[in-house]
Amino acid sequence: MRRANSQPSLEGVPVLSRPQVLFTTAAEMRNEPASCYNCIFYNHDESCQLIGPRVVISKFTYPKVATNDAKRIEYWPCCGMHQHGEPNFGPPTFSASNDPTSLDLIWINAPSLGLERGGANCGGENGGDDCDNYCTDGDDKRDEPSAFCRVLQSTVMNGDVCASWRDDDQLPWDKAQNILKERE
Repeated sequence: MRRANSQPSLEGVPVLSRPQVLFTTAAEMRNEPASCYNCIFYNHDESCQLIGPRVVISKFTYPKVATNDAKRIEYWPCCGMHQHGEPNFGPPTFSASNDPTSLDLIWINAPSLGLERGGANCGGENGGDDCDNYCTDGDDKRDEPSAFCRVLQSTVMNGDVCASWRDDDQLPWDKAQNILKERE
């Protein structure tokens, strides 16, 4: 009997629930996109309390100077463990030493330079970058107050966010580290 209950189902791909993807509403985010800059685990402009001091976590603009084939883009850091709140502005503190890949640490391209807040949300509202899983009928996701989420298989609001956020031009943490080292 135990073996039969543990066999895979033929019912298709499971639909994840909001708790399984660490879903956070726009209201819980105070209508700000998710980034390290509004996370309680962030040692401001330096590091993450959950990752440790070995990974530099800071927003940056790349390339330093625009060229004919590359415009300047501002990148904001964020990971799947984001908890909205004020970062630590005091001496750095650390409560863990997690692998940045396991926490899905990425750098997110902002829609424009010099925003007060950048980061991730479902539809790209209020300076956030939109998620590839946020499916709209319109031409600009930012104009849609709600849309269908492919991961949750339900409607979500534009400013909501979860750990399943994905974008085709996000930077993985190791590539961001190389860019930050070049800037030193």
